[in-house]
Amino acid sequence: MILLQLTALCIVLIYVLFHTVGQAGAAGFLFKVSIVSMACWITEETCIRFYGFYSYNPSWSLFLGHVPVLIILIWPVLIHSSWDLASQLSSQRPKLIPLATGALVCTDALLIEPVAVNADLWAWSEPGIFHVPPIGVLGWGILAFLCTLFFEKGTPPSTPKKRIGLPLVVPVIGTHVLLLGIWWGALRWINMDVPSVPMAGVAWVVSMMLTLTILRQGAGRHLKKKTLLLRIPASLFFLVLLISNAGGAEILVVYAFASAPPYITIMVQQYRH
Repeated sequence: MILLQLTALCIVLIYVLFHTVGQAGAAGFLFKVSIVSMACWITEETCIRFYGFYSYNPSWSLFLGHVPVLIILIWPVLIHSSWDLASQLSSQRPKLIPLATGALVCTDALLIEPVAVNADLWAWSEPGIFHVPPIGVLGWGILAFLCTLFFEKGTPPSTPKKRIGLPLVVPVIGTHVLLLGIWWGALRWINMDVPSVPMAGVAWVVSMMLTLTILRQGAGRHLKKKTLLLRIPASLFFLVLLISNAGGAEILVVYAFASAPPYITIMVQQYRH
């Protein structure tokens, strides 16, 4: 567990250093990720306390409340990375960037959550996709969407209280409101385990459809090399985590590898451009 945490911390540090050392917008970047980190921690802490749907393995080294400190540091990197990717893919339609960011984070969560749960990093008390309830995946996307709204604002709020308070309060309260609405309005009444084999099949069908869309639209040509390169360390991290805990979870491996074709296609397009 210590090696896993040190590796994850190194990935976070690499990302932060790349965006700060010698960069003109370093102060703005640090301000944004700090606010997002606080908003994500408050959201997670209150969700765990209020609803009790999940809990972290106590073997994590350092906690702030019920949330490991490392998770608090990872959140803003995950959201900022997806925002960076979405802002390039949706550059012609900037109003869609927050929504695209939320969708990308949901996509990441569909991979990260089952792999992390299988590795016993945390556990859910509700059924779902590979022991992950859909509300958990949607929570990632909702929080990312609301946080990204403040990345996209051209003019910051006029006072320090608003500049810090609004990006903290809106994502936290908004996430709770939307999660409660989605849960009691729909997911609560269809709360069940999703069969793993059909889910893996669906994942591959969606993967092939996305890959074909990327090939037709040439999405990789709109991206910067650094944006893709900075996502590789985390991808390799979860690949190793997946393989090292693959015993008895072969269908999860098949499911997880469905995420590879779209990403590889984008990489190939970008490097041929």
